[in-house]
Amino acid sequence: MEPLVSHSERERANLGVVRQFFGEEPGPADKSELFAEDGVWWNGLPMIPGAEGVMEHRGRDAIRNILPSQNVGRGLLPGRDAYKLETVRAHDVVMLADGDHVVRQQNLTAETKRGQHYANTYCFVFRFGDDGKIAYLTEHWNTWQAHRMLFNAYDAQAADPQS
Repeated sequence: MEPLVSHSERERANLGVVRQFFGEEPGPADKSELFAEDGVWWNGLPMIPGAEGVMEHRGRDAIRNILPSQNVGRGLLPGRDAYKLETVRAHDVVMLADGDHVVRQQNLTAETKRGQHYANTYCFVFRFGDDGKIAYLTEHWNTWQAHRMLFNAYDAQAADPQS
């Protein structure tokens, strides 16, 4: 089947970086290297261990601090759960590229450390610089649902855009 959209070389490169970020293509072990030195990752739930109250994580050191692979072994904070990285699965992935931007929507499922089924819908908006590095990542997700499941232990249903 022929693709419906043809992308520029730059858009294809940006899509490749996003696939590297999610581990779908080979890339650096340290995913912060995909970001510009002064890149930013905005996360709508300011409850990341060591960065409580912070939503805009600026620079590779700050980004490295919030990468899931860096948070393994930190343990649970009182009253909080976290999902097991080895159980994380992305489903119903949709990616769009336009110039310096890539948008990726996905449903994510995982098992939490307390044994709950975690499911949520995420939308990532990547803006790339001229150097091909991520300049700004905006992470949108149902933070209320994540808070309910990871902090209050309630079950919830993720969106199903493919049904």
